[in-house]
Amino acid sequence: MGYFEDHLLPSEREAIPYIPVITEYLNFITEKYGDQIALSDPDQAVRYSELADRVARRRQVLRALNLPPHGNIGLFDVNSIAEVEWFLAVTTAGYAAVMLPASLSPEVLKNASYHYDLIAVVTGSSLAEKAQGLPVPVLSMDDMADTPADPVPAAPTDRAAIFFTGGTTGTPKGVVLSHRAILRGSHNGTFRPGTMFGQTSVAVLPLTHVFGTIFGVLAGLYSGSHVAVCGNMRNLFKEMARVRPTTMVAVPGMAEMMLSIARSRGPEALGGRLNLVICGAAPVPPRLHAGFMEYGVDVKGGYGMTETANLVSANYDMDEYPTSVGQQYPCQESRIVDGELQVRGDMLFDEYWKDEATTKAAFDGDWLKTGDLARIDEKGYIYITGRIKNLILLPNGENVSPEEVEENFSRCPLVQECLVSETEIAGNPAILLEVFPVPDQDAQQVLAELRKISATLPGTMQPARIELRDQPFEKSPSMKIIRKK
Repeated sequence: MGYFEDHLLPSEREAIPYIPVITEYLNFITEKYGDQIALSDPDQAVRYSELADRVARRRQVLRALNLPPHGNIGLFDVNSIAEVEWFLAVTTAGYAAVMLPASLSPEVLKNASYHYDLIAVVTGSSLAEKAQGLPVPVLSMDDMADTPADPVPAAPTDRAAIFFTGGTTGTPKGVVLSHRAILRGSHNGTFRPGTMFGQTSVAVLPLTHVFGTIFGVLAGLYSGSHVAVCGNMRNLFKEMARVRPTTMVAVPGMAEMMLSIARSRGPEALGGRLNLVICGAAPVPPRLHAGFMEYGVDVKGGYGMTETANLVSANYDMDEYPTSVGQQYPCQESRIVDGELQVRGDMLFDEYWKDEATTKAAFDGDWLKTGDLARIDEKGYIYITGRIKNLILLPNGENVSPEEVEENFSRCPLVQECLVSETEIAGNPAILLEVFPVPDQDAQQVLAELRKISATLPGTMQPARIELRDQPFEKSPSMKIIRKK
């Protein structure tokens, strides 16, 4: 047995097979979970027994257009049940779904339609105006034919989707994921302590983010869960009150918000049944785990990339290993080369769309160079210590990882968010620490505590300047702090 299998109930270890093609996955969940609720929003609920037919009738809309085979179809919407169904329809009709962020301007959307060779775009009503004038057919998310269309056979290695990544500083790149990669990530997402079946969650992370689609939706459907699709973060707590989730998939910024609500309104504000928060896409502060434990809610952190079809590792032992991103999921390998974490397995992306040079640079043979500095202890726990591209070179020649410095300050109970970046003092590069404190704290007390922490660090990691902010940091759509270039 492995790390993840050991945490499963013995009766469930063989209950969900890895299925490498989305059509077979859709057939599996439809037949296995029958009349259980698969997807819902405040206006409707779709049962597993209905899902395959609804997807097939959306496939028929595509078939009627006589589109070129194996092309890319853009999905452009805020989170919705229809977007989930269209993702399944596109990927089972022989096409690839290009997940277009709702924040795109009309001009960028038009440019994307050319760059990604889109043959059609499916858009939600709230974004339809942005899609006017596109040089391809524009369909409505509401479109559904009266009759179904059969799926188009696919191989595990066929292109299934393109998600965008650029971290928090780079130019967005189109990450091409195959059927087998997406479903390996989805299968990994079913592993969790206790029973994996019969959970309820609210999918509020953008489906244009790989964490939102793969862990937030597909993994939930894989295990027969009820996934409530939330299209607006402002409606999150209304949805939590409506469906009373048992599990939430969140980024740390969203989890912080949930914890704050629980503290101000009581845990009933989170629905009253929440027992697990799966947190990823950014470092998980140990205080989040400790804070949720006060309400009987366990937080499990992890690590992953869009290029790895979501999480590479997860930590089921945050009490004992609070700063680790956990152990690697099954059917993957990892190694450290010159301090960099490299991984390989069938979860890896195929290429950056139309960017052969960057794709080639991302690999060492069949190993993906993650760009993350890391170490792995003797028990297999992975520790991420920073990004290679973010290193600060000090005048003495030392390289300092901003993320490693931030970790020391993020543990402070007075710190809500912090960011380390490079500044200049007397013409030389130096470390700047910016902190957004927990509300209603005395500024001088916060500064004094930060200076105490700084004094415990090696000289090369001590901030030369500390600044307090009165506003949270700017975030990306996936709620990561946007790091200064």
